[in-house]
Amino acid sequence: MQCYLSAMTARRCLLLLAACCLTACNGTPTEPHTTTLATGRWTGSGVCLSVTDTMCDLTAGCGHGQFPKPVIRSDGTFDVDGTFRIEVGPISINPPPPAHFSGSVVGSTLTIKVVPSTVTPPGATYSLQLGAPGFCGVPCV
Repeated sequence: MQCYLSAMTARRCLLLLAACCLTACNGTPTEPHTTTLATGRWTGSGVCLSVTDTMCDLTAGCGHGQFPKPVIRSDGTFDVDGTFRIEVGPISINPPPPAHFSGSVVGSTLTIKVVPSTVTPPGATYSLQLGAPGFCGVPCV
């Protein structure tokens, strides 16, 4: 009878171990891991990116860009399309022209590159910190 209980206990242990392994494996080892850009305010050198649950609003000098909250790939990079325009003086381009936003996140630092579809302004790259103090708004009138 003691052998029966030992075999039963061994089976239970194996079943428990198998269940733990299956629970711990969320996806496959080759499946890429993705996340989204952290919600909040990213700032640096006169540039500000406000990130909500669904959208991003970038101000850089007289420039204003908007794009959907990007998916961050497992290597920390992202690419997303949106709009970007210069908001200076009484002239505003409606609708805003398309632009491509790409970048990378390393820790609490975001590097973002903006490439407008128009020749002016040229593309620019910015480095921002999550939660850093700074002004968020288009300072041009």
